[in-house]
Amino acid sequence: MDVLRKLLQAVDSGDTCVLATVAGVRGSAPRKDAARLLVSARGLVCGTVGGGEVETGALAAASEMLAGPDNGRLLEIATNCGGVVTVMLEKFAPGRRLLVVGAGHVGRAVAVAGSHAGYRVTVASPGASERTQAIAGCESVAADDPVVLDRWENPERTQVVVATGDADADTAWAVAALARPFAGVGVVGSRNKAAAIRHTAAGAGVRPDRIHTLRCPVGLDLGAVTPEEIAVSIVAELIRLDRTGEVPEGWRRASRG
Repeated sequence: MDVLRKLLQAVDSGDTCVLATVAGVRGSAPRKDAARLLVSARGLVCGTVGGGEVETGALAAASEMLAGPDNGRLLEIATNCGGVVTVMLEKFAPGRRLLVVGAGHVGRAVAVAGSHAGYRVTVASPGASERTQAIAGCESVAADDPVVLDRWENPERTQVVVATGDADADTAWAVAALARPFAGVGVVGSRNKAAAIRHTAAGAGVRPDRIHTLRCPVGLDLGAVTPEEIAVSIVAELIRLDRTGEVPEGWRRASRG
């Protein structure tokens, strides 16, 4: 139970973990069924599946899973004792996060759609707490400028959608987010706004490869018009990115400017 408790604590704190569990034993082996080993991306190692070749194999597989896309593996490892140990490995990661900047009509609609899609949603806006009270499960941060991004936990698992309704504010937030390791940055806007953001980001020293990832206008090309429809197009794009890592160019939301 101590291993499982540490697993929950680690994932809650934003760590990605692999749990190795002895699922079966044939013949002689150092540990019996249900022995567990926990390995995390931040270096936590807890428990054991028996040491020796079994432990070595489980640790190597866990390291590969932490570095790659695999979410599960089943290993059969022969022991020096003459037995065979079946080890099941499962990867556990923190939940997906979405930071919506702006609590206007589109921002609130994106927050609602994101929450329904399973994201842990935070809205950043000067009046966020008042404007987001009706969104179940939505957190709010009162923020006038992007300094809040400096202390954001787990940016690599957080998508940012900027929708303040003010061109200068959108640019400031987008550039600040691009300068940090967020999973993605999208802005509600046009090609002209995208060009202005990229120009400002380059002048601020943001790496070209990060600037290239900017999505503006953000969202899939669904012909969306209303705030709710635009929110669906944006969250659909986020899901596509999270599941496959890319969005075909022809799927992107069309720009009017």
